[in-house]
Amino acid sequence: MAEPRSCGECTVCCTALAIETAELRKAPGVACLHCTPTGCGVYQTRFAICRSYFCGWFGLPELGEDWRPDRSGILISPRDEDEGIEFLVLGGEAAVHRPAFLDVLTTLLRARTPVYLAVPGPKGHYPARVLLNDALARTDPARYADALASALRSATGHRFEPMPP
Repeated sequence: MAEPRSCGECTVCCTALAIETAELRKAPGVACLHCTPTGCGVYQTRFAICRSYFCGWFGLPELGEDWRPDRSGILISPRDEDEGIEFLVLGGEAAVHRPAFLDVLTTLLRARTPVYLAVPGPKGHYPARVLLNDALARTDPARYADALASALRSATGHRFEPMPP
């Protein structure tokens, strides 16, 4: 039996995600005040929002160690709204050119799972998101990496929405 996973020193979710609850509020791209260089400083007693967050790498044992968000440059999150998957690309074009990423993306698209590509905005701003199913519907899977890299480059001109104070 495989060892249970541990976040280890990965704190990507502690920085990348927006948290907007009564007990904890932090802007996207800004480290949580409990985040330390070695992980969450209050991990054993962390907030309910943190306990309930489902990191795709953490929860999917078929994804290897190279998928850990701080190593892959991709934070995978489920989307409750439409039972989809979101890939928040923090590692730029290199992250979407990884063969393992392209294999997972192709599998999800073939299964008609809603797949979103998200690009982080400046600190304190929400990421830009695009539904890939429609965007890649007429693209040959062999060209996905190029199409995704192009989407990442074009996102630099996006008007990112700031998180309200």
